[in-house]
Amino acid sequence: MRMSELSQATGVSVPTLKYYLREGLLHAGESLGATRAAYDDTHVARVRLVRALVTGAGLSVAAAKRVTAALDDPPEGWHDLLGQAQHATLPDGAGGDRCGRDDGDSGSDRGGAPATPRADTLVDVLGWQVHGQSPVRRELETALDTMRGADFELAEERLQDYARAVAGVAALDVESVPTDSPEAALRHVVLGTLLMEPVLAALRRLAQEDLSSRRFD
Repeated sequence: MRMSELSQATGVSVPTLKYYLREGLLHAGESLGATRAAYDDTHVARVRLVRALVTGAGLSVAAAKRVTAALDDPPEGWHDLLGQAQHATLPDGAGGDRCGRDDGDSGSDRGGAPATPRADTLVDVLGWQVHGQSPVRRELETALDTMRGADFELAEERLQDYARAVAGVAALDVESVPTDSPEAALRHVVLGTLLMEPVLAALRRLAQEDLSSRRFD
């Protein structure tokens, strides 16, 4: 199909498609001449994915490029692939270079990375298999520092209780990941992580209201 037909198939304007091509979000079509190219179903699928990432999930172009890069050059193994997908949802600049398999690093040697003592302790206590340089350790540490700065200290025991509760949600997440293709898995993890967060927040508030009514009314 021509670009105009790709536009019709995806509902994305031609200028936007050209932008995706320039930014490397969309792979080039088969050249038919100096100014013409042919596109196929793989381009339709990629455009829909990029649209879902950028418009639906609100990812930046840089984060979306991390996802498409993982698709174009996928790492070996599903665990590393899903690690890249998860880290694409982190704020730009927070993803780091290390994700996925732990390789036995519990976090004691972090190679000059910022210290994350509370996150490291939590991972060790729970026995979680999390890479020692996972950027999510820093994300958790920053969140805990913010709480401390607001004089809202979270005790270690309560933090562990929350972590154990969240592990049940994470189990549902991982069990639902499709394994028929890397693209389907990436799309599921990225969109599932981003789009489920407001759902989980709403469910938490509903549960709080219910339990508050039972305790205090």
